[in-house]
Amino acid sequence: MKKAVLAILIAGMAVLTACSNNNTVKKDDNVYKYSDYEYKDEAQFYMKKNAAAAEKGYYYLSNSPVSGENYKFMYYYDMINNNSVALCSKVDCAHDDAECEAYLSDYECLGSAVWYYDGRIYMIEKTKEKDILVSYDKTLRDKKTEKTLSIDGMSISSAWGEIKYADVVNGYMYYLLYSDSGMLMCKANLDNSSEPEIVKKYNAPFIVTDLASLNAIDNKIYINRRMSISLEAEEYIVECLDTDTGNIDCFIDITSDDELSEKAESKYWVTSELFYDKDDNMYFAGVDSSAWCLYRMNLKTQEISEVFKLDNKSNRNYTKLAGYDGQYFYVFDKQDLSKGKKNITTDDKNIVYIVDTNGEIKDTLEFNKDRTKMIADVDILGGDRRYLLVTTTDTDIQQFKASSGLMDKYEKMVKELGNKPKIIKVCLSAVLDKADIGTGNKEWIQITPE
Repeated sequence: MKKAVLAILIAGMAVLTACSNNNTVKKDDNVYKYSDYEYKDEAQFYMKKNAAAAEKGYYYLSNSPVSGENYKFMYYYDMINNNSVALCSKVDCAHDDAECEAYLSDYECLGSAVWYYDGRIYMIEKTKEKDILVSYDKTLRDKKTEKTLSIDGMSISSAWGEIKYADVVNGYMYYLLYSDSGMLMCKANLDNSSEPEIVKKYNAPFIVTDLASLNAIDNKIYINRRMSISLEAEEYIVECLDTDTGNIDCFIDITSDDELSEKAESKYWVTSELFYDKDDNMYFAGVDSSAWCLYRMNLKTQEISEVFKLDNKSNRNYTKLAGYDGQYFYVFDKQDLSKGKKNITTDDKNIVYIVDTNGEIKDTLEFNKDRTKMIADVDILGGDRRYLLVTTTDTDIQQFKASSGLMDKYEKMVKELGNKPKIIKVCLSAVLDKADIGTGNKEWIQITPE
């Protein structure tokens, strides 16, 4: 029988009872490697939208360790005990179905986006009538309906994959609302019950398509928009909102035939591969006939410079700008299967280049497959200055081996499935201590909850 373990979630006070096979010994919640780390409620540009950093751990949405469903569950990586638990208090819960308290449907957690602010977990819940902001305590209990985010029937779109459509800055949630007549940028105060405010109206009924993203860092929010203004032309706009003053500056407003647009590949600006620093520099990926490049563009001068380059890598589908934490960029270069397996050599690897802001490679992370000439399926969820958090459904990666217990459960479920058209997946979680980057002594910490 699985035993309940205690995962410390609230400093010195509250605990969460969770189901696990791990016989974890509870440690002093005030003494761990990063006890001196000063956590701040800030814009978490370093996390993907399905993960959030907290005082002593990370919250993240992921699949069950072994399941035949594509359900998402809320997990908490506890830095003190170096383990991960599902936020569920049910004894003997397998955390693999909708009855688990950690389960969140697509409507309960719109776009799988989560935020952490002032000791509570926030997410957007979609109903038939409106979008609402809800919050939970650190254990995913004490649910509160904070406020209605929809205005005049407008709603938040979640159809853009990993693109961020909302972010939390200085105690406010900034978000984008859409309708057939245009777009609104709004803000909702998380510290009181006041109604959301409209920050800016974008009235554009003539536009065929309007795609936008919000990227926050420090006290600024950058708004990238890509609009189809005709069947042949697009317009690209980059604005910056200073949340302290409320001023909005428009740095770039160009069309697809502009020289800058062609040089900077602006059609790819509204993606998850877009990051900013505190000096109004925008970082984005570009490719030409022979190389993949990480570029820096100063928004005030529009000067573009090359930060990092990978020669003989000209396919966007296999090289990604997977993250940025203010110190390092994480460039994930996978085997380019478009060349054909016969042309893949031992030089083609699944590798993450850890690059500083000067373009120097500080370290690399290799994901070695037992079967060669295969792409490693690893999702980099990000992390602050403490750890790098990743998940994977790929059990063929040598660095992330599933335990015998998980594999036994997997094989049992596959056997019971028989000829039914269903796929059983194993989902693993791991973290890397960023203090080990560049030391030659880094090691993945396996935190898959069992």
